[in-house]
Amino acid sequence: MIPLKKIIAKSKKYIYGELLGEHNSKLIGDGYDFAKIRPYEYGENIRRVDPYATAKTGEIYLRSFYESREANVEVIALMSGSLFFGSTELKQEKVAEVISILGLGAVKSSDSFTLSLFSDRLLERTRTTKKESGVINAVKKSLHVKVLNEVIDYDKLSEYALKNIKKRSYLFLVGDFLEMPKLNTLSKKHEVIVVRVRDTFEQNPSNIGELSIIDPSSGEKSEVIFSKASVKRYKKDLKKADLKFASYLKDCRVRLIEWKS
Repeated sequence: MIPLKKIIAKSKKYIYGELLGEHNSKLIGDGYDFAKIRPYEYGENIRRVDPYATAKTGEIYLRSFYESREANVEVIALMSGSLFFGSTELKQEKVAEVISILGLGAVKSSDSFTLSLFSDRLLERTRTTKKESGVINAVKKSLHVKVLNEVIDYDKLSEYALKNIKKRSYLFLVGDFLEMPKLNTLSKKHEVIVVRVRDTFEQNPSNIGELSIIDPSSGEKSEVIFSKASVKRYKKDLKKADLKFASYLKDCRVRLIEWKS
């Protein structure tokens, strides 16, 4: 398993090496980002007086600023048994890396960050934090939670999120999404972003012959043949499923990020 320190170090390099976009509020208030100069109205804060515009016109003008807006970043990691798979590293480790980047990005922007680990029930929920230590703790939990034999229940997921995430949030759902989710209700309340994590072998399997495999979600054993014909058929079906998935997210007004590392 990839060490926690390596994931955090990689995420920091990504976060602090990139110029992140700002999210200014459209509301006029007492923030720090300049909006416009406008005439003074009785009772307003005179500390906002613009001396240059006032001297030039002979009337009192104020500087207006955008109201400071703090974003609420909620991450729900879908901890299915299928994450216990990887040709070079486990998908569970890739999910932890995504959590690390989202958490450190939130901290850098002075936003609040909360992580929930979910399958067919809540496995873990961290305290809301604005500190790097809180993010590191969240990543650690995502690495060490047991995922074998876990399955995702999207009805219970929606019920949980709607009940426990009161404030409108940036809601990141992180997982491999091997099944079609149910996100229509959630997307009406929150700004939902799906981060899909896949292994390179899932995207492009090779002709390696017959294998005995165990489904990490159900525990069922089966024999699978990776022949030239079966691989070609698999890729065709995968492309069809991906188009259906993308179309559904578009209908729900949910953004999709394909995570590749």
